[in-house]
Formats: sequence, structure tokens, C-alpha cells
Amino acid sequence: MINAAEFSTNLAASGEAGHTAPSPSGLAREQVVVLVVDVVESVRLMREDERGTVRRWAEFVDFVNRTVLPECSGTLIKSLGDGLLARFGEAASAATAAGRMHAYFERVNEPLPEHRRMLLRAGINSSHAWVFAGDVYGTGINLAARLAAVANPGETIASEATQQELAVALARFAEPGQTLASASARDDLHEHLDLACEDLGECVLKHYAEPVRAYRVGPAGPNPSLAGRRDYGTPMEPVIAVIPFAARIAPGPHLDIGNLIADAVIGGLSRAPHVRVISRLSTSAIASSSDPATEALRHLSADYALSGGFAVTGTRLLISAELTDTRSGRVVWQERLTGELEDLLQPESELANRIAQAVHLGVFDAELARVYAQPLPTLASYSLLLGAIRLMHRSNRAEFLMTRKILDELVHRHGRIASPHAWLANWYVLLTTRGWSQDRRREASEALGATRAALDRDPSDALALATEGFVHCHLLGDLDAARSSCEMAVSMNPSHALGWLYLGVVNAFRGEGVHALEATRRAITLSPLDPQRYYFESLGATAELSARNYPGAEALARSSLTQNRMHASTWRVLTIALAAQGRDAEARDALRQVRMLDPALTVSRYLARIPNADLDTGRDWARLLAAAGLPDGP
Repeated sequence: MINAAEFSTNLAASGEAGHTAPSPSGLAREQVVVLVVDVVESVRLMREDERGTVRRWAEFVDFVNRTVLPECSGTLIKSLGDGLLARFGEAASAATAAGRMHAYFERVNEPLPEHRRMLLRAGINSSHAWVFAGDVYGTGINLAARLAAVANPGETIASEATQQELAVALARFAEPGQTLASASARDDLHEHLDLACEDLGECVLKHYAEPVRAYRVGPAGPNPSLAGRRDYGTPMEPVIAVIPFAARIAPGPHLDIGNLIADAVIGGLSRAPHVRVISRLSTSAIASSSDPATEALRHLSADYALSGGFAVTGTRLLISAELTDTRSGRVVWQERLTGELEDLLQPESELANRIAQAVHLGVFDAELARVYAQPLPTLASYSLLLGAIRLMHRSNRAEFLMTRKILDELVHRHGRIASPHAWLANWYVLLTTRGWSQDRRREASEALGATRAALDRDPSDALALATEGFVHCHLLGDLDAARSSCEMAVSMNPSHALGWLYLGVVNAFRGEGVHALEATRRAITLSPLDPQRYYFESLGATAELSARNYPGAEALARSSLTQNRMHASTWRVLTIALAAQGRDAEARDALRQVRMLDPALTVSRYLARIPNADLDTGRDWARLLAAAGLPDGP
């Protein structure tokens, strides 16, 4: 055992000078290169096939000891059940060893299905460390371990997902066989041209106050373009520059049509959530540039640039618009639209709103693609937020479950801000309302903990208050507390669309149809460009049910389904609306869609899931589902 007093004395005496400084206990300070390797999804693999996983790991460790370490002049420091730590004389040897280890599993994994494959992640660091009795200690070792954790997503929270879902999620969010090196290790690799290094930029590591520069060692993987991120400040909104549109055919002197288009689109985007729009007074300065997207990035720090041209023929207007990702120069959306010239002079221009809605959705989809392509720590915070919001509403269960990783990264990165905690609570609510909850009580506790964490950081945050209301509604069944929280949310921010939406749903469950309609209709009006408009319309349809406006509920549900046909609760609302109108055959058809998406659903399980099971609204809806053919069941 190391005496604590001797350890402290030796630590103080040796300082950070870097020379060997033996102590009476045998503790020494030395320059070391360490390689940390562990298995991705080790807990899941062990749970599904403990014997096979242990056998494969033992065979791998034997291969490392007999072949890799002797050839690379390395020493095994320790081996655990799912990882190992080795020491090398130089970083090049560590990188070569890591490559050999990855290659071993590429060969072993080839005949196995994806969900059974062992994937490694590795981290290399060169630093001074404390050496004692053949072991190594210190922050440098921790850094190598943190880099390994970043090299691939860690153990997924999707413990209840199927093997196939996990394989799909892993393929989309992981880059197997990846080794990351610190800046110090990368400097040691500089002269070894056969060991390619790719700069990943500044990466956020757990328990590190500042981002750490990281490099990928080895050949490019399936996602070769891994751009470093710029900053880790608090803004979580991408910046859009709308450039005045250029005339393709001279329109005459009486109208400045290019600026009219830009102004109208800016007006629409300014009401859209989760984006920031630059004033046209700023974008006009680069309108004449031959490359406005590059200028928008250089001079305005814009992440996206909307530009285009127009032509006028009589009273008809033709607009060609394109949205460019300024960082990559890639066009992420492009469209040609036609309309009446007079439309631009209306308070609500249909043409401009169509462009603004497409741009807003294009930004979300572009950021989601970035989340798929790059390791989470290298992404901008707004990429994480927009990607998480988009994925939370995907119908694929594995994608939804993997959203939790993105939210965890946001919470870690912006722990002092309310919104990441609030979005995490939203995730728990959606987990339950989609019927994927495995432990409702535990998830209710987790969700309420997340909303309380958000409100601890900002007691007036409307998103946190509205989300807490939804937690009380869907997870705790307390409609009084739910309404109180949602009412507080909209009093804090009368323009908060989700606050009004959630308040409307709470009122709908309480059977207060008139108030439910007022709130949900206001929510839809406040967020006309929301990329999850189907969700607003689906919950709005629930409010129409509460008001017994069954044709209105049907119309909203059908509109929602044109945007997302895989949302089971919307099909339930449509089934109830059709059954209430006596359209039995159509109600049975809609119920078949419900049963396809939620095959375990029964009347009993439906009542156990909804917060108004003991109220007239819940009993009426359950009766109508039963009339359409939903079995009673357990």
C-alpha cells in the first residue's frame, strides 16, 4: 500500500519538471505513452451472450499478449473484462498496436451478424505519469481513457431495444475501429507518414473544463469528413443569412423585388424556433458578391445562406432559391416557385412562407445529417439540439432511443442552462406516450428530476415549465399540477408555442374542450413553420375530440398523418373521431393502422396509459376504440 503522506510529499517534491523522481515508496514520475482500449456495448454483449463474449475477449487478450505487444514493444499494464491499458515507448508503436487490434476484430467479426460483433475504441496519450509497481497513474492516463470514450459512442441507454435496432443505431452513430490521439501523442506521430492523422478539432470530454484537441489516427473510416467545431459557447441556434434575391430579368424601377423577397422570408424565419436570422441591412452588403455563401460565413459568421434569383412576367413571379451550408459549400435545399407578384405585398406572403418553411426544415435535416456523420463531441451545440429534436419525432425506436445520447452530450456541455434538461424530460414523456416505457415509475422520476434541474437553473424558463406540466400530465397523472405548470409557462412567455400546446392537451384531458381548442389553435398559429408540425396538429386533434368536434379532429389528424404516417397516437385519434361519427368501416381501417404500430395495445392498456382514464373524456375515447374493434385484453 502507498502511504498517503509519502505520496503527497513525493508529488510536491517532484513537481511537474518531468524528470524521474524516485520516492522511498518506489513511486516515480516518468514520461509514458499509454493506449487505452475498450469494447463498445460491452454490457449488452455480455447480457446477450456472456459465455461467448468472455471467450472472444479472452482470445483477443491472448492475441495481444502473444503477438501485438511483443511486435510493438509494448507492456500490458492491466486487463479488465472489457478493456485494457498498455504502455509503449513511443506513440507510433501505440498507434500501430491499436491498428493491429482493430484489424483482429475486423477479421473475427466478418462472419457474425452486426449485433454480435465486438467493436473497439481506443485512445492514445503521451504525458508524464506516476509509475509504481508496474502500474501507471495520473491525469494523462485519464485523458487517454476519455479519448477512447469519444472515439465511439459508449454503452447505449437503449437497453430495451431489439438486437436489430441496436445494430442499426450503432451503424448510424458509431464509427467502428476508431483510435483518437491527444495533441501530444499526435506530435510524436508527426514524422511517421504511414500513420495518417485527421484533425477532429476541439472535442468536449467529460470532466474536462475546456475542450481538448483530438486527432483520429489511421485511414479514414466510413465518414471521412470530420470537421472540427468552432466553439462551445451557449448559443444553440444556427445563424441564417438571407441574401437579397437577384433579378434574372430586369423588373422595372417601381419595385425592389429582391429585397421584398428577402424581407418576407426573414419575417417568416424570425418566428421560427431554434434559428437566428441576420438582418437584411447586414446581408445587403454582400448581395453583389459572386460567392455570397462564403462571404456570409466570413463577414457575418452565418452557418447557412439563402440566396437566389427571380424573374417577372406580367403579374407572375418566378423565384429560384437555394440554401447553402456555408461551412461546406454544399447546397442542402433548392427549389423553384411561382406565384403572383402581388403576393409579396401581403402581410403574410404565401410564397415567402413556403420558402421559409422549406429553409427551416432544410436546416433541421442538414444538422441531423451532421449528427449521423460525425462524433457527437465534434458537433456544434445547435447541431446536437436540432438533431435531437428531429430524432425524437422519428418513428424508428432505435433512433429515438439513441437521441438520449445527444441530449446527454448537451446536458454535459451546457449543464448550467435550463433547456437541455427540459428537452431530456420531453424525451421521457415521448418514451411513455409512444408505449415504449419499461418502468413508468422510474421514468417519471427521471423526467421530473430533469425538469427540476432545468427550473433550478432558470425558474422562469417557459420550456422547462411547460415540460414539467407534461410530465405531471402523462407520467404522474396529476392534471391539476399539469395545468398549473403550463399556465405558468405561457404567463412567463405568451409566445411560447409548446407551452400553449401542452396546456391545450391538459385541458383536453380534463374535458374542457373550449379552453383546449383556444390553446392548441394558438400554439399552431404561433409556430407555423415548426418542422414537427405533425405533432402540433396531432395534439390539436386531441383538443378537437375533447370539444366533440369530431370532423375537426378528423381533419387535423389526417393532415398530421400526411406528414408522419407512423405516429400511432394520431391514428388512435382518427379512429375515435371516425367511430364517433358512425363511420364504422373507416374506423376499423384506422384501427388496423394503430394495431400495426402498437400491436400490444388493448382497451385496458390504453386506459392505463392515459391520464384521464377516470374522467368522462377517457372513458368515452376508450368506448369508441372498443367500438372500432380494439380488444379489451389484460
